[in-house]
Amino acid sequence: MKTPEEMKRELHEYIDRIDDEKTLLMVHEEVSSYLKDDTIKENDELTEEQEKQLVEAIRQADAGETMPWEDLKASLEEWRKK
Repeated sequence: MKTPEEMKRELHEYIDRIDDEKTLLMVHEEVSSYLKDDTIKENDELTEEQEKQLVEAIRQADAGETMPWEDLKASLEEWRKK
C-alpha cells in the first residue's frame, strides 16, 4: 500500500497532466464537494447554546406558540417599511 505522501504526489502528477478544462473542472468539483461534506460531518454537533435554543423552539411549537406563515410574511413586510 502507498503512503499518504506517495498518494498525494501521484494525485498532483495526475492533475498536472490534465489538459482538458472540462475534466479539470469535474475533478475540482468532486474534490471540493468531498472536502466540504467531510468538514460538515466533523462539525455537525450543536453548541450548548444552539441546543438550548432548539429545545425552547420545540417547547414553543408543542405549546402552540407559533405564527402562521402568512402572518409572518405580513409582519416582515411591515417591518421592512419602517
